[in-house]
Amino acid sequence: MKTSPRLSLGVCILLAAGCATPARTKLPQTNPSVPVASASADLLIIAAVYGSGASYADVTYRVNDMIHQPAVEFLARPEWLQADPTPGWNKALVIVYGFKGQRHIFTCGEGGLVSAEILIHEATK
Repeated sequence: MKTSPRLSLGVCILLAAGCATPARTKLPQTNPSVPVASASADLLIIAAVYGSGASYADVTYRVNDMIHQPAVEFLARPEWLQADPTPGWNKALVIVYGFKGQRHIFTCGEGGLVSAEILIHEATK
């Protein structure tokens, strides 16, 4: 079987790139007098869906935008989440998030209050 020169070259580049070791870099020193970032900086929204039954809308980006604004609280409602996958039906908001390296799941019904403080409080119970 004959291989084309382009395929061989591409495979060689991939193999060489996969074998390369990363350069070692020295981490910057932290200044202990600098205040630690707020707890919401440790909050990572992994995924968020809103809906009911078999109809859910991905609202990850919307939840992430609202959670990372200072002192913002919002309700799990179509107006806030800009999605209504099941009009006329009660819906749930399910947020999968990380806080300080641990994964958590937060669920609330339609109209439930959501904020960074609530997610952090749930994660530290």
